[in-house]
Amino acid sequence: MKISLDSILASDRLPSLPEVAARIVEIARNPEPDFDRMIEAIRTDPAIAGRILKTANSALLGMRTRASSIEMAVPRLGSTMVRTLVLSFCLAEYQNKNSLNLRPWYQQIWRESLVQAATAEMLAERQPQRIDPANWFLAGLVQDIGRLALLHACRDEYVENVLEVDDDRSQRQREKEWLGFTHVEVGLGLCRRWNLDPEIIDAIAVHHASAHGIVPLKFVSSVSLPAALITASLVAEYLEEVSHNLNCSREQIERLLMQVYGMRPNDIFRMLGDVDQRVSELSAAFGIDVGHAPELGIILTEAQRLLAEIAVASQLRLVNAHASVGRAERIRMAAEEQIESLQHTVWRDHLTGAFNRAWLGPALNATIQQAHEHSVPLGLMFADIDQFKSINDAQGHSAGDLLLQKVAGILRECVRLTDSVVRYGGDEFVILLKDVNVDMLTLIADKILGRIRTELSSTEPVQTITCSLGAVLYVPQESAAVRCEALIKEADLAMYEAKRRGGDRVYVATCEAGKWELAAAGG
Repeated sequence: MKISLDSILASDRLPSLPEVAARIVEIARNPEPDFDRMIEAIRTDPAIAGRILKTANSALLGMRTRASSIEMAVPRLGSTMVRTLVLSFCLAEYQNKNSLNLRPWYQQIWRESLVQAATAEMLAERQPQRIDPANWFLAGLVQDIGRLALLHACRDEYVENVLEVDDDRSQRQREKEWLGFTHVEVGLGLCRRWNLDPEIIDAIAVHHASAHGIVPLKFVSSVSLPAALITASLVAEYLEEVSHNLNCSREQIERLLMQVYGMRPNDIFRMLGDVDQRVSELSAAFGIDVGHAPELGIILTEAQRLLAEIAVASQLRLVNAHASVGRAERIRMAAEEQIESLQHTVWRDHLTGAFNRAWLGPALNATIQQAHEHSVPLGLMFADIDQFKSINDAQGHSAGDLLLQKVAGILRECVRLTDSVVRYGGDEFVILLKDVNVDMLTLIADKILGRIRTELSSTEPVQTITCSLGAVLYVPQESAAVRCEALIKEADLAMYEAKRRGGDRVYVATCEAGKWELAAAGG
């Protein structure tokens, strides 16, 4: 018997909301929800009332004063949070705890669903506009509810035809070929049945869309639930995969979190750890069985180290595109033999550990070529320490060398693993950034300026250390590629403009259709 979408949605194995939950959803949809009606509905189910009160007073929500009754808790929580909690409690019952064969799959899908919910919630909390995190949390929680529904309805068949299959197809492709529809369509059907918000339903419909299309060249309003769900889905996939494969890439996640949500590189690693911690809290609060997941804190730290090594090796290989075969082979061998101490290779500056000027030319040419092939912009940043000569003269070359080392360290910490820091000469550094936008360049530049100013300046003796930054954004066009010398020159000119304006600032220029223009300035 062929399984159809209608038969799946009509199956008595799929969850239907209890009456109290359906009433709460209906009340919460009103722009001005009636809390008295909501409290009355909750009181008809003592189990749900007890769980709401217990959760309201738990560390999960962190309410400042204890609520002693549902009448106190509901107005404090707000209608959206109450709806989210009620639906979460109901969906938590949607686990097959009796089937040993299916339990690991339920645990994995629930673990990923909680990751998605926690990620969406954190992204909502970062929005400058007023967004209710509980609404985005609910959207993240149910965005893949169709997977749970198919597992619940089809059981072993879903495992055999989709979950256990190891090939190049995505889960959705396997579902489509087996069933003729995917878990997304099942999830949408359930969310419509539950009368969830059109905003949530529309976002779930596209949450597996390509991330590339939602990343702008310039920041637009990032208050986009579809973008949040796409990001949450990628985070869940990464955290699941990194448990088994430490060197799996997270470039897409970093790109989205930085270019859409304005996060800095060193914030992303912390956020992934925070998501893992939040999942532990949520699974305990909602009684959801996610199994005994490995300690992700240790795994993420080790993955960070491995990704750094892979990124450096990849950056070294960039020069192969413009090196002779013999020279490229020597470079490859040097990278392999000295991956633990790359500062001793021919492409490293011996003082700061950054790449050296000899590496920049061929690497930048290769990056420009890649930018054209993939139609993505690239950035180049030129940094110069303000008044470095006077510091060197007053305190000696050893103090100057130490300052250069500290500046190089800050530069590396403020960019992604896939970006490259180069010591261009003297107190000048160049940073090569792939796949960026104007706002991201400014964001990173402001972080660099702030850290140099606050961490390297001192009061005894009084010593103010600042930096001038010039940055260029190159957007590939169908015309001939820009020469690397031209990019370096424009970044250098932008840096001198920042210095002319008093230093301790950034000056950003863009090149589109062969024309250079000021894009942003700050400090």
